[in-house]
Amino acid sequence: MTKDAIPPAQLSPGLELGRRIRLLREMAGLSQRQLAEKVGISRSAVAFWETGRSGHVGKHLGSLAQVLGVEPEVLLTGMAYKAIQETLTPDENTMLMLYRQLDPLIKLQAQKWIERRVRHTADEAQSIKTPDQSKSA
Repeated sequence: MTKDAIPPAQLSPGLELGRRIRLLREMAGLSQRQLAEKVGISRSAVAFWETGRSGHVGKHLGSLAQVLGVEPEVLLTGMAYKAIQETLTPDENTMLMLYRQLDPLIKLQAQKWIERRVRHTADEAQSIKTPDQSKSA
């Protein structure tokens, strides 16, 4: 069984933090060396953290988060919150509130169902606009 096959509930907190650091570093387009230079640590410290050995990551958490462009909480928990100004219709608000109550697997199933419905509706609209070619022959 590889590390990637370990269920998330069984991963060590250090490994989860390491994966977040690596993902955010890669998303920022930084090498381990570049991240290390910006934070003021060694490249081996970054490699150490990314493999799940937390070392002294705590004392560098603030600068690490700043360089990666996230709040320290994102590194620690993997969760990000952003206030978004959006006006929702009452039915959209109801759908959003219901969606947020679903567990993650059901959310994924709901998203796929909605995507299928949207494609189906678009296909139907297209077939109405395009006359059936077989009738014109």
